[in-house]
Amino acid sequence: MGSLASNVPDVTSDLTPQPTIADVYDQGAAIYAAHWAPVLERHAHDLAGMVPRPQDGEGRTVLDVAAGAGTLLPALRPLCGDSAAGGRLVALDYSAGMLALSDPSVPRVQADAASLPLRDECADVAMYSFVLFLLPDARAAVAEAARVLRPGGCLLAATWGNQVGTGGDDVVEEEVAAAGAPPSPDLPRSDELTDTPDRMRELLEPAGFTDITTTARPLNAQFDAATTLAMRTGSGNLGWRYRQLPPSAQARVRDRVTARLATLGPEDFLDRSEVQLTTARRAGRGRSVL
Repeated sequence: MGSLASNVPDVTSDLTPQPTIADVYDQGAAIYAAHWAPVLERHAHDLAGMVPRPQDGEGRTVLDVAAGAGTLLPALRPLCGDSAAGGRLVALDYSAGMLALSDPSVPRVQADAASLPLRDECADVAMYSFVLFLLPDARAAVAEAARVLRPGGCLLAATWGNQVGTGGDDVVEEEVAAAGAPPSPDLPRSDELTDTPDRMRELLEPAGFTDITTTARPLNAQFDAATTLAMRTGSGNLGWRYRQLPPSAQARVRDRVTARLATLGPEDFLDRSEVQLTTARRAGRGRSVL
């Protein structure tokens, strides 16, 4: 699988290149897939269930944009309908490390959500599960969604409302910082465009979407000490920071975190962040999927 093109840094510069979001997720792909993706999958699965299944003999093209490790692909397969009628599922992600963990029977494409290598009006459903807020500008991604969806096609998006984390997460972050880890990579995000129903509407309407509905629910994910340690040192921005420490410092962080987490109760591992589930229809004359 080829790498995405990128700007070539000035060879005379002595600045250390900043990691991209793909770098962060490549390095933490296995831990993310094992511990975090299953927590998010339940909500994204419910989101996929909001789309009626195709009629007999109908085929749809369904895109899983930022598919990650592909944990949502089984829930999206039924939305494709009849393969003989053109029904197909495609997984796209910017992280080659994530894509490598997904089902190889599904076509996998390494791609930027803001620049999809797909022709205009080629798809019927596009899923964006916990990705829009991670992008430098979510507006570019929804513009691409509008371009590749047929009129009447459906955009599905899971985003965070109020993301609060847990007391256990705070312990890991405190110890990683105390060990001298560098700050998180400077990766611009779009939370301010996606974290309320009104903002989701303001994001999607100018791109050409209508019938926009956003519902909120609690994540209500119960973790424990072992899972918290594995997730927070193995994936995401905090995992990237941890991996910059020398092995001896990493070992000290693990020992200190393990001791501190052992003093916490179940409530300190309960993530009450708010999840938002959004459905929208691509405007224009065409058969509506929703």
